[in-house]
Amino acid sequence: MTHSVAIVKAARYCRQALLLITLSLTSTGLSAEPDTATPPLPVGACPLNSGGSSLLGTQWRLLSVYGTPVPAELDISLSVGEDELKGFAGCNQYSTTFKRVGHSGFMMTGLERGNDICRVLPTTPGGPTINVGNWEGSYLRTLQRAGSVQQEGNTLHFYNRNGESSVVFGKKYGSL
Repeated sequence: MTHSVAIVKAARYCRQALLLITLSLTSTGLSAEPDTATPPLPVGACPLNSGGSSLLGTQWRLLSVYGTPVPAELDISLSVGEDELKGFAGCNQYSTTFKRVGHSGFMMTGLERGNDICRVLPTTPGGPTINVGNWEGSYLRTLQRAGSVQQEGNTLHFYNRNGESSVVFGKKYGSL
């Protein structure tokens, strides 16, 4: 019986020692967990991108959604603000706010858009039509799922949270 009592006491002593070590490290700031706080951005920096030239004030035209080219007759645009993306989604004006996540990501936090009725655009007489409402809905849903962005020359690539290219824009002529 004394052997089992000794084992229980030794186990209790080890737990207490581990607890004291953990508390000691935490109180001195030497925690084993990394600091996950995101450092503040410099004044005037765009939280949408981490590094590279600032996207603030730039204007873009949608080229594709998940690799599907946008019809030339359809004009979907994007303008980059300090904490907002806004533009024309095909039928309605829209704006969405975002916040920085980590060092290189972001998350959309809200979306507002108009309530205009979307029309169907003809491509050629008697030819196929473009359902603008479908394009607007698909674009806005995809944009809301974006988590990172990268500018490559005159194109702007948004990536979903799985790292897949989702929407691609071309820079509008005359934009910053």
